[in-house]
Formats: sequence, structure tokens, C-alpha cells
Amino acid sequence: MFLASSLTGLSILLLSACSTDPASSIYDQLEKQAQLEQKAETIAEQRTRQDEVSVNTYQAVLEAGADDIKRAQNERDELTALNQKRVDLLKQEQKIRSRAFEEFDRQELTDEIATLPADAKKDGTALLDIFDQRKKAFNTFLKRYEAVITSEKKVLSYLTEKPNFVKIDEATADLNQTSRQATDALKTFNQLTVRYNELKPAFYEKVGLNIK
Repeated sequence: MFLASSLTGLSILLLSACSTDPASSIYDQLEKQAQLEQKAETIAEQRTRQDEVSVNTYQAVLEAGADDIKRAQNERDELTALNQKRVDLLKQEQKIRSRAFEEFDRQELTDEIATLPADAKKDGTALLDIFDQRKKAFNTFLKRYEAVITSEKKVLSYLTEKPNFVKIDEATADLNQTSRQATDALKTFNQLTVRYNELKPAFYEKVGLNIK
């Protein structure tokens, strides 16, 4: 009923030696940003586990008979608490990722990449473009996840001692749609992150950085 995938974390690479040349400066900025985002991954994993518990609880209530739904106050209370916990985790994740994205000085990196040889410049520009796409994909996921929470609350509002099964069915259909949209946005973010992680070490190699 709801997405159960975690956001993919960014790999952290180690540089054996540092210097003041543009390549090392670019490396320092990219890896500092990656370290910040890795903190968000821990939060995302916690949220994913809560998502899975929420799915199972909603599904159990929705599959119950009318009499069971009327008596399901404990489950309703659990879902209310779960929704709030997931919202709190999402806010924490958003705060960390927003800070990480802000650490990414696009103009400075663009200027430094412009000084590199043509081949490295091409890869560096592609890396920046994919980072921009990742940021956009995460913001899209954020909005769609918030829509899922809203849809779940609507379903929950109908799971009362006097359940209206027509409204429950309608609200569940809306929830399924918003869940699919959130899943698609998350999938896009993950795919872009994989591509970003593939390009980084290749770019570092082209600019002559000794990475281990």
C-alpha cells in the first residue's frame, strides 16, 4: 500500500593527499557535501522502517470486518502515533539534506571545473547536472511523501466506530495513487544517486586525484 524503499546513501571516498589545485578543491567540496547527506540516510532508514510498520497496520485494519474496524481503537491510536513519528523523521531528513544541498556551491564548482582539461571538464559538468537533478528529485519526493501522509490521515479519519466503507474505499484509492507517485519520485532519486556515485570516482581519476 505504501513505499518501503530507503533513500540511497552517497559513498564517501578518501583522498590520499590534498593540495590547493582546482581538482582537490572540487574533491573537498563534493565529499563534504556527501558526508552531510550520509547523515540524512540514517534518518531515511528509520523512516522506512516506520513506513513498513504503518503499511502493515493499515492493511490489517482495512482487511478487518466491519465489527473489527469498529473495535480497532488501539490500531487507530497506533497509526496516529506512527504518522506523527514519520512526519518528524521526514522533517529531520529534509533539514539535513537542505543543509547538504546548500553546501554545494554550484557557481564556485562550475568556475573550477571550467579550468580543467576538456575531457575532465565534460565529466565534471555532467556530475553537476546530475547533482541538480538529484536535488530536484528529492524535492519532488518530499512533496509526494507529504501527500501520502495527508492521504493516510484521510483514510484514518474514516476508520471510526461508524465506518463509511464507500469513503474508505475512495480514500484508499487516492492513497494508493499518491503512494505510487511517491515511489516513482524515490526511484528516480535513487537511480540518479547511483549514477552520481558512478561518475564521481571516474571524474576524480581523470583529474589525477589519487583516491583509495
